[in-house]
Amino acid sequence: MASKFNPPQYLPSTPRTELYFPQNPKPFISPPTTLIPDPKLVINGGSTLSGHVTISGSKNSALPILAATLCCSGFSKLKNVPCLSDTTTMASILESLGARVTSFGGDIVVNTDGIVSLEPDSSDIGKIRGGFFVLGPLLARFGEAIVGLPGGCDIGARPVDLYIHGLRALGATVELRWVTHFVASRSLQTLQY
Repeated sequence: MASKFNPPQYLPSTPRTELYFPQNPKPFISPPTTLIPDPKLVINGGSTLSGHVTISGSKNSALPILAATLCCSGFSKLKNVPCLSDTTTMASILESLGARVTSFGGDIVVNTDGIVSLEPDSSDIGKIRGGFFVLGPLLARFGEAIVGLPGGCDIGARPVDLYIHGLRALGATVELRWVTHFVASRSLQTLQY
């Protein structure tokens, strides 16, 4: 037995203006919100504050400066270097090249007279992003370098192409070899730094 389909009538046959434009519209009331006060420090009292605050060193400054010690021979002393795993790893990278690194009380002394390798330990380079900073100083001082791909980046892709373009603009030949290392060498022109 066949049934007859009768679609419902959603609109009345004769439009009524009050259906579309009611004479007394209901006001819109936003849902209640909880006001969260801005976090702030309130100090009550009539006395002047005084004292001393020790500011720690910056990791993002210490890593390139540690790499820059490779630009010159002899001793370099850095003060107020934070004691973090990244700065310890950078010290290991310098030691894998033959530098002697001594740290005491927030100061680090780097002696780069004993550099015997132009290829830092790839496992250490892969631990931190800043390990790649040794490429430029090695190239500037010794004319060549073999550096593994940087690691240590949990915030997403951060390419190193700006470093590579900069070295090429200075006249260096930089290429990716073995899919794991950047090899850089000076061209016949001397790098100016």
